[in-house]
Amino acid sequence: MPPCPFDLVRGTSFGSYTASATKLTGGMINYVWRLANSLGKTIIVKYAESSVATNPDIKFSVERMDFEVRGLSLFNPLPEDQTLLVINGLGKSLVKTPAVHVPKLLYYDRSVPFLVLEDIGEHGGFEDWFKAESSGAKDIDYVCAKVGEWIAHLHGFGFDNRDKLEEHFANTPARELLGGLMYDMTARDIELHTGFADKKEIAQRIMLMKAEVGQSTESRTLLFGDMWPGSILFDAERKMINLLDFEFMDVGLVYGDIGHFVAHLLPLHFLRNKSFDPNTDACPHAVVAFLGSYKKTMERYPDAYCVLMKDAVRHSTVFMGIEIARDVLTGNWCRCGKEAKKDEPLTCECADILLRLARKYILNPPDSLFNLLK
Repeated sequence: MPPCPFDLVRGTSFGSYTASATKLTGGMINYVWRLANSLGKTIIVKYAESSVATNPDIKFSVERMDFEVRGLSLFNPLPEDQTLLVINGLGKSLVKTPAVHVPKLLYYDRSVPFLVLEDIGEHGGFEDWFKAESSGAKDIDYVCAKVGEWIAHLHGFGFDNRDKLEEHFANTPARELLGGLMYDMTARDIELHTGFADKKEIAQRIMLMKAEVGQSTESRTLLFGDMWPGSILFDAERKMINLLDFEFMDVGLVYGDIGHFVAHLLPLHFLRNKSFDPNTDACPHAVVAFLGSYKKTMERYPDAYCVLMKDAVRHSTVFMGIEIARDVLTGNWCRCGKEAKKDEPLTCECADILLRLARKYILNPPDSLFNLLK
């Protein structure tokens, strides 16, 4: 059980924020609350335990909060924390993306551990906003392009400063968690729950991908590590993209951001457009906007672009297939109304469409949508 959030801030400069506490539903990995003081001012408090908040059986080291704090410090320094001075200094050369906001880190106690962030206000999650009929295609493309630009600046900066960043952002806890959930579990479930004649080969391809990316060193850069809808809040009125949850920041290969984000954009378009078939229809505009903006921005870092793009298309292609398969085999991305029980495979027509796409991409087809990066 998590502690009372009022107990966490007691004795800190935020000790007066005890008028009310609201548990936020977006906290999947950590426990997250909005605290208010008697004047109506609010802060966000995040607390980490040694397991995932929504599934205590999944262990995840509390060290993840150190990585989140380091990542946040690249964008908004915490002056009183001397241990972050090197990271604060490096962050000064990181190009900021207009209209993309990273919440300010206000306080961190690594002995608990918990942190305090500025409250950016209540905004709808990216997934619900994307699927809503009221969300225009122009705004969707705008958000995706801005995210692509932001990630490219992070990758370019990370490549140029990789030697200095490695010791601070080599995120072993995140790698171990994602390795088990993404690769091992998906390979197992492909064999258990699909009727593919070549399912053993597909499972082997997944494990070969895990081994290959784990050994690669030349093409590493700084990653956000968890660019998915849950990490994005869009303020439609101000046209501001807010990015959350930096605990997966790592030094790794760019597919971890690019392939991961597109593995959500494509199924989101599938949910929003009931007649869309990703196996036969044109690449969605949102994906084109994201990859096009990423490529255009990365070209401003020619040395990084040359090295990081070497295997980016192939890795992103295979990874997207793996992730879509993982999601379908755990009951996600149904648009026909025949949803599976939680954590059980979809068995509807949506599964047929998306697993066919996943298989194709795991086998690395020549017509991958990631060719837009070339």
